Amino acid sequence: MSRWLHVAIAWLIIAAVAVVQERSRVLAGILAAMPLSIPLAMWIVYAETRDLAQTARFTWAASLALIATLAFVLTAGWLLSRRVPFGWSLAGGYGVWLAVLLLMRWLGVLR
Repeated sequence: MSRWLHVAIAWLIIAAVAVVQERSRVLAGILAAMPLSIPLAMWIVYAETRDLAQTARFTWAASLALIATLAFVLTAGWLLSRRVPFGWSLAGGYGVWLAVLLLMRWLGVLR
């Protein structure tokens, strides 16, 4: 499957989120949380290297980085529930995301 087809599928799913969110916030949330970029990146790494071990290392690093992404989502959601303006909620989420990544790097979890 070509790289462009993967990108097109990802964009179609994003468009589906925009349409579905008007009818079901839960379904839109599920679609938004679908693994899209990581499998695409895994495929790119594997297609360029044909090295399963390298692709596995990449996948492991991506899975560890999801901890920071979860921290972003939880922080932004919490700030929004406290009626913090949208932009500041995103900024707070990104700040926590970066702090978690830096902490993981400092602890030697991410190399």
